[in-house]
Amino acid sequence: MEDEKKTNMELFYDCVEDSIELLYEFYRLPYFDLLELTIKNILAGEILNDLETEDFNKLQKIYDTIADIDFNVEDVRKAMQGIILKGLKEMRLSNLYQTPDTLGIFLSYFITKFYDNKKKLNILDPLCGTGNLLLTISNYLENDCNLFACDNDLWMTKITKMTADLLSQNVEIYFNDTMNLNLYSMDVIVFDMPKVEQPTKDVAYFPYNAILKYVDMLNEKGVLLGIVENDFFDYDKNKEFKEELMKTSSILGIVELPDSMFNLSKPKIILVIQKRVVEDKKCFMVKLPSFTDVKLFNESLKQIEAWFNENYKN
Repeated sequence: MEDEKKTNMELFYDCVEDSIELLYEFYRLPYFDLLELTIKNILAGEILNDLETEDFNKLQKIYDTIADIDFNVEDVRKAMQGIILKGLKEMRLSNLYQTPDTLGIFLSYFITKFYDNKKKLNILDPLCGTGNLLLTISNYLENDCNLFACDNDLWMTKITKMTADLLSQNVEIYFNDTMNLNLYSMDVIVFDMPKVEQPTKDVAYFPYNAILKYVDMLNEKGVLLGIVENDFFDYDKNKEFKEELMKTSSILGIVELPDSMFNLSKPKIILVIQKRVVEDKKCFMVKLPSFTDVKLFNESLKQIEAWFNENYKN
């Protein structure tokens, strides 16, 4: 009776967690290694581990709890989000590797302002972390998408692949330094910039170099949606970054995210950049209230909608 009260998301979460606990008793491996073994078993539809008969039977009973359930992609993605957050904590890694759902949903809204749902989109996250931002966006878009992801942490690329495979999302994943990534013809590039050190006289500000590289990977009229720290423009003392960016692109808008989202880190903004030079453009600037304040949040959306209606033609 207890399981009947659980949502499909909770059932999937419990299955994976129970599998990890049982496999830990046998293998004594780190959390994400055990997660990888678990996901391989679930995807294969059989136990691939060489276990004692008693443990094998226990593990089979765990997987049987979800065998006949038709999970939707959001059930699985949200369950995996909770599992990965627990894993990051267990392995003493920062949860900043995982972008909150609300931001992925919000960026998917922006993408619909530039592309109708009939266009097949090439979407890249060149700083993918656990892949939650990219996969949330894909789940909330009606478009068919070719997805691309890159991270310089091997485990982040593995986690992105595991989640994508569970969601039946085909993601081309690169274990690479983002500045060595060479992809082109992207319709959309999204990212959540990790915390970076303040630049010195001898070292350029990494986000500036990264964005100039990313813009180069966009199609003409392609869109970059970047989440960066709110002091992003403070380091462009001589306006060199802005001048270089403006040669090919335009900043269409800046969205200031709610301070309440960043209790343990510096507040952030969303940059909305398009790869085309717009003469006499007007840039929208919006400060979002808490995502839980529906009335005020809808008023902010109306401001954005009004800007697109009055100022934007693709």
